[in-house]
Amino acid sequence: MKPIVPAMVICDYYYRDSHTGKSILSGTFSSINSPSFPSKHGNCAVYVALTDVAADGTAQLVFRKEGGSFSMELPPWDVKMPDSRRAVVEIGGNINGLPLPEEGNYEFALLWNGMEIAHRRLTAVKITLEEPPGDENSSPNNN
Repeated sequence: MKPIVPAMVICDYYYRDSHTGKSILSGTFSSINSPSFPSKHGNCAVYVALTDVAADGTAQLVFRKEGGSFSMELPPWDVKMPDSRRAVVEIGGNINGLPLPEEGNYEFALLWNGMEIAHRRLTAVKITLEEPPGDENSSPNNN
């Protein structure tokens, strides 16, 4: 039996508060802008909430280009069955330097014991950086 995934969030940072046990998510997003590709996104994290966990299992994220050949497996999590199947099991992790080989649509697929049970989409967009307009009064020759 597969767990239910009530939440899967992409954000800049994830951590668990050691005092309260609460998951802290900062800077949620669903697209990344870059002036060139290939590119790496510096700070990325994925938070996953699972419920109806009926047995111990392994959860793993796979980051991949939709319809492309790029795929990257992330380290798996060992998930223990909680006392109640109604309980929500929260897991998450940070990815430093998320690779984006090209512009387009990507996704994080969540596998449970090797079976895909959820995914979260992400779009990589190429942008043009424009030079700020020059300020004539700030010229080094105007002292």
